[in-house]
Amino acid sequence: MGHEIVRLPPYHCQYNPIELIWAQVKREVASRNSTFKLADVEVLINEALDKVTKQDWAKCVKHAEDIQEADFQKQCSRDIIIEPIVVNLAESSDDSDVSDFELGQDDY
Repeated sequence: MGHEIVRLPPYHCQYNPIELIWAQVKREVASRNSTFKLADVEVLINEALDKVTKQDWAKCVKHAEDIQEADFQKQCSRDIIIEPIVVNLAESSDDSDVSDFELGQDDY
């Protein structure tokens, strides 16, 4: 059908434009809700959803993409600035049979 699936990293709701749209809908419902009756809230939700425009979606998608790009740039900068830490888990080639955990404080 020509759709592209975009997988978002877990726990990064700021990358998902629908979260911004949902916030817009909730604000609209909250500002107009005076009865707090479920039936009335349902009507308000449907009305608020009907008010969401293509322009709203485009703005929210652009905002999410900008956040993703900024985070990507920050990650690239961190990768350049911070040197990797390498921990060798292979056996030591050192002749000592004593591990650091077996050494007492006086041995340092």
